[in-house]
Amino acid sequence: MWPRFGVKVGNSTLCIAHVKADGKAEVIANKQGDRVSQACLLWDGEKEIECGLTAKQKMASRPKQGVANSFQMLLPEDSLKEKLETCAKDIPCEYDSTIHKFILRSKIPGEDDEKENTKQLNVFDIHMHLFKAELELARQFHSDIEQKPIVVLSIPSYYPDKARELLAQSAEDAGFHVAQIISEPSAALLAYSIGETDISSESKYILAVKSGGLFSHIALYQVRNGFYTQLDSYGPFPIGGKQFSEALVQFICEEFQRKYKLDPHESRRSIAKIRNAAMNCKHILTTLPSTQIYIDSLMDGIDYSSQMSRARFESLIQPVISTFMQTLSECVEKSINEHSNIKINAIVLLGATMQIPKLQSAIAALFPDAMLYNTLSTDEVVALGCARQATFLVDADEQELDITENSHFAEDRITIWHNDEADAKILIEKGTMLPNATKIDIQVGKDIENITLKWRLGENEVNETSVIKPTDEGLLQFEADTYYNDESKSSVIMLNCL
Repeated sequence: MWPRFGVKVGNSTLCIAHVKADGKAEVIANKQGDRVSQACLLWDGEKEIECGLTAKQKMASRPKQGVANSFQMLLPEDSLKEKLETCAKDIPCEYDSTIHKFILRSKIPGEDDEKENTKQLNVFDIHMHLFKAELELARQFHSDIEQKPIVVLSIPSYYPDKARELLAQSAEDAGFHVAQIISEPSAALLAYSIGETDISSESKYILAVKSGGLFSHIALYQVRNGFYTQLDSYGPFPIGGKQFSEALVQFICEEFQRKYKLDPHESRRSIAKIRNAAMNCKHILTTLPSTQIYIDSLMDGIDYSSQMSRARFESLIQPVISTFMQTLSECVEKSINEHSNIKINAIVLLGATMQIPKLQSAIAALFPDAMLYNTLSTDEVVALGCARQATFLVDADEQELDITENSHFAEDRITIWHNDEADAKILIEKGTMLPNATKIDIQVGKDIENITLKWRLGENEVNETSVIKPTDEGLLQFEADTYYNDESKSSVIMLNCL
């Protein structure tokens, strides 16, 4: 059933893409014409809840009625306890850690004793509302109200299964049919069709680097025979768009205080205005060389105006970039030490913060011999990859979400030979996904019957297999089927002569 959809939801933004029957993936723009929506929610104090850019804009004046950066709260309660104090600082409204709910408060106008209405929402409710906003966009291309739109969702690599289940259920209750959930780095690789056209037994190593609104994480993939294998995952690290924006916020505060002897830090509303302006400025400078920062009535009725160039912005964020690059270098060095003889062949960038040109050039300079995948917008690439993954699913409308699917891989290289092991041929390499079928030819000589082939897994004992006689030219041709035996917990080979 077409079209099919992919949705990426994070702390700061969410994005939806669709694929028509022709196989091309495209991002769906929202009502404001933006291809990426803000992952914000605002309660009007009565019954209505709105999501997106308008909610974010109103949040500066009504922070107690808004929710932002809620995706981090999907983590299980036991792991969330350690990070709760830090996470709560990024949420504009009140968060009750005892009942794990967001407490929204709205003052009732006209009341002398300042009475207020309150509303409680948990993280499931928040994401269900966000998915409903994306469902409205999906309905532009999916008009069948009797069938739920088929969607593939993304989630960071380090989120546990419980978070996946909660995310999937919130999307189902919003009106989607969730066929699968994949990791964000995997989705980014799919968006670029890595390993799809050049299917080879030779391994390629792809480094996926993400920097989002609050956190960064890094994943190393092995791509072979069209399969993706995640070798390592590092993070989350508290380096993201917030840290880059705060460098600009600090600059604006210091300049305003120097000019007018007023400290914007004393007003929560002033800081909220500055943060919005800083985020807009950061976004504009990813594509333009300069922009004007203007904040109406920043403090005590005084407006703020300043010209910001990309070069000036890059000098402000250089300490953050240096910290990020040091973290990236340490992770890559650790990964290379754990997996000997590997070379990073390509870098895939994802996350809105990766749009910053200075950050992209720093990563490119660190890996000069690696191919840099950055042609797709880094805040859209995950949604595009999810949408493409939806096209690979058979009977996706009937498929039930199975999070605990396991794959088996060859635990070591398997070699096969006739007489001398020095002439052994490689049947499959270590790490090859099972089951696997391989065609192979072995020269054994003419007029030979009752041939015995020998094979071994890694350095294990040699196994022997008897086969029928070869062709008239003395060539033995066969297909080897290698699969994983659950009882013996090892690889098993079946030879079929051709």
